[in-house]
Amino acid sequence: MADTLLIHYDPARPGQTTWSSVNSQGELTTRIASGLLEDVVSAAENQRVIVILDSSSVHLNHVNLPTSNIQKMLRAIPYALEEQIAEDVEDFHFVISKSTTSKGTPVVGIRKDILASLLDNFNQHGIHVDAVIPDALCLPAAPEQWSALTYNDKALLQYEANLGTIIDADNLRILLHSLISHAEPKPEKLVFLYPDGSEPDNVIDGADDDVEVIQVAYNTHPLVVFCGEYTRAMPLNLLQGEFKPKRKNTGHWYRWRLAASLVAVWLVLYLGMTAIEVNKLKNKNKALSAEITNIYKKTFPQSKRIVNARVQMEQKLKELKSGGTSDSQFLALLTSSVETITSQKKITINSINFRNNRMDVGLTGPDLQTVESLNTGLNAVKEIKSEIVSATSEKNNVKGSIRLQMKGS
Repeated sequence: MADTLLIHYDPARPGQTTWSSVNSQGELTTRIASGLLEDVVSAAENQRVIVILDSSSVHLNHVNLPTSNIQKMLRAIPYALEEQIAEDVEDFHFVISKSTTSKGTPVVGIRKDILASLLDNFNQHGIHVDAVIPDALCLPAAPEQWSALTYNDKALLQYEANLGTIIDADNLRILLHSLISHAEPKPEKLVFLYPDGSEPDNVIDGADDDVEVIQVAYNTHPLVVFCGEYTRAMPLNLLQGEFKPKRKNTGHWYRWRLAASLVAVWLVLYLGMTAIEVNKLKNKNKALSAEITNIYKKTFPQSKRIVNARVQMEQKLKELKSGGTSDSQFLALLTSSVETITSQKKITINSINFRNNRMDVGLTGPDLQTVESLNTGLNAVKEIKSEIVSATSEKNNVKGSIRLQMKGS
């Protein structure tokens, strides 16, 4: 199974980010790196990408509503939290957990423009984001164990699965005392995670000495903590509803989508041109079939039923070829002259008569010059000789007859 790329991201500082890969056991498989978002592109290829969001950008809360229907709860949440959010709740995108806690249903809200800007920033770099989860929910918490983590001047606190908050590190001691004193039941342990090399603060007030504090120093960056706990926060993935990913674009597709678009356009044009050519060929085939039928009718006027003129013509020619000397002469004349006669598009064949080894072709043309041109063309065929027997001018055409016979006969 491919590793997952975890990216710790703060929308307030979009130019900087920290990342590392993690396996299915929650173990980091690459060194933690920090830099520009464009430096993450190669690492994001062929990996699932989870953005662990700085919780300063989100509203973490819980609600108690008289319904367990998810859709009804999502419609009611903006009104339930309206007094707790200083901004217009209509500008917020909310997600809720399907499982409840002792305090109610966990809720995460974020301004729509912040989430849209985050996704746009990643998309511009060709990075497909599979999930966005708050970092305050990526700590080791259990029913009787709370967790707190300090990083720079911030403190993350998680006191139950999918319930947490973020505050200034200087106020952590005060917040913990308030929460512990009102908690039912109180936690038995508090895991306090702090940067290696720094002096751990005394985060428990004297009145809370019955809570065991376990101090753990982490190295380099909180990602070494988040990597083993982030899956717990996946039910509150912000990419739901209107922000649900529609499809995955890898870095390769981002770079090649222009070329792919051009290929698609070329394919459409090619198929269109092919369809036009096929249509032209169909029309030409119809015209040739009609011409063959017309020649067959004139050559064999006694035939009443025409199913396939080309096949019937071949059959008739075979019959003529096997019919003796006279028929052979007719077949030879017809075969030798048909190409020249049909090439004259302005000539209309009216009749064909064969007698005494001579074939008389009755025709109509637009003028005498066209008839003479056909006669000249027939005389150019080496097997036959041709002569104009008659030519009569009428209103707009010339009717005539050309006699053909084999040379030497």
